[in-house]
Amino acid sequence: MKELLKKLVAFDLAMYEIHHLDYDPVACVKDFWTRYDMDSCRNHLVELLTIYFDRERGVNPTISAADIQSFSVALFRMVMGYFLIHYKKINLTGVEISFLRSNRFIACELESSKEIFDFFYQLSQNH
Repeated sequence: MKELLKKLVAFDLAMYEIHHLDYDPVACVKDFWTRYDMDSCRNHLVELLTIYFDRERGVNPTISAADIQSFSVALFRMVMGYFLIHYKKINLTGVEISFLRSNRFIACELESSKEIFDFFYQLSQNH
């Protein structure tokens, strides 16, 4: 139980660190996107849901518990960063965000997902 509580404290700290004088919500967002891409976000979230919904079968995780913990806290920090950016109306014009993947790779991922969406959308409209 102590181990679980130690892991959960990281979420509390992420909630409270926003009050630190040196806290920069834009830096939190930038940090997240330099560490994770859309595909790894999806993989981590699918892993979390698989573990949660398939507990009875004792599914063997493909991502380590430490990586899931690290991702979850980083995701929460990023969400808090975006929340404060919107709440404080911080202007992001001119802010450069470096992504884990290249812009070309991201554009290809977005185009592929759009093609898949369009395909299934067309199917749904025909029936």
